[in-house]
Amino acid sequence: MSKRFLSQFSHNEPREPHLLMDYPIELDGLTKRFTVKKPLPKEEQGFLRFMRRLIRKPKIRETILAVNEVSFKIKEGEIFGLLGPNGAGKTTLIKTLCTLLWPNAGTAFINGYDVRKQPMKVRESIGTVLDVQMGWYGRQSCRQNLLFYAQLYDIPSSETKDRIEYVINLVGLTEKADEWYQKLSSGMKLKLDLARALLPNPPILFLDEPTLGLDVESSREFRRVVKQELCAKQKKTILLTTHNMDEAEQVCDEMAIMHKGKIVAMGKTDYIKSLVKSSETVTCEIKNPTPQIIACIERLEGVISVTSTQLNPESCQLKIQIKEKETAPKISEAIVKGGCQLYKIKIEEPSLEDTLIKLTSGGSK
Repeated sequence: MSKRFLSQFSHNEPREPHLLMDYPIELDGLTKRFTVKKPLPKEEQGFLRFMRRLIRKPKIRETILAVNEVSFKIKEGEIFGLLGPNGAGKTTLIKTLCTLLWPNAGTAFINGYDVRKQPMKVRESIGTVLDVQMGWYGRQSCRQNLLFYAQLYDIPSSETKDRIEYVINLVGLTEKADEWYQKLSSGMKLKLDLARALLPNPPILFLDEPTLGLDVESSREFRRVVKQELCAKQKKTILLTTHNMDEAEQVCDEMAIMHKGKIVAMGKTDYIKSLVKSSETVTCEIKNPTPQIIACIERLEGVISVTSTQLNPESCQLKIQIKEKETAPKISEAIVKGGCQLYKIKIEEPSLEDTLIKLTSGGSK
């Protein structure tokens, strides 16, 4: 692979003025509405529905606010995670930023370009991996499909071969490079989607559920490529949607939780967890405690509740809800003084998954 080609992926190369910005992705009050046909109530279905169609009365419609005044900024070289239940508006938001959907209100700038006024410039600045496997020729190999897209992207013929080989190696498709697309597994197809997104070397990537369908090893490799290669080395800015909480914690620098079209929480992982942190749980595994020891623990200051579960004939587990971590040493001291053997003790904080459920409870995406 030529040095001239590899230098194009180096962040040390001079960059165009519009790329020298603190926030390659910037949203301010972005809103997207859909008008859909409202389903008739049960009492108006059947014969009444037939009569309504017969006399051609106007259809009853309702407006769905899929993205509701969303505002945030993403720094250069940062991975920003967008989390939320199904129907929260995550995919709609990404499609609007990709210029596939037209916003009803608000503004969004991608790489310095307005999604309303400069959609073509926006498309030249981004690579996308959406949850739609389209645009591939089933009886063409991975390499042949990428060659087709290289021509669409107007990549110089002198660089095409090196660039295709680079993205194939980067996403881990080297062994399947000459395999027909229709013979690829769903995980391999997702890797090819990522290779296509990287082919024109865009400064910004939109990844919508990119690890959906990947096995554990492939998911781990994907996270490594995104974190170490694309962000740390190439300084690409990435907006990522995912339902995998572990992936979000490992990869994302900042994240936002979306619910019913609005951002309900935004910041680093620890900050988002703290929003619903009203208590912590101390889990103890001990030799069968006596009722007196359990009563002693319940009387300790800072203890909310104690639940006992028998693990085997010789030991049981205590789950103790406490208000703050400082109570944990008092619990272990009470157990030892009571004459019981303490096998292990640990403090469990709310997980990102717990936070997501509590912040979005009572609704759906």
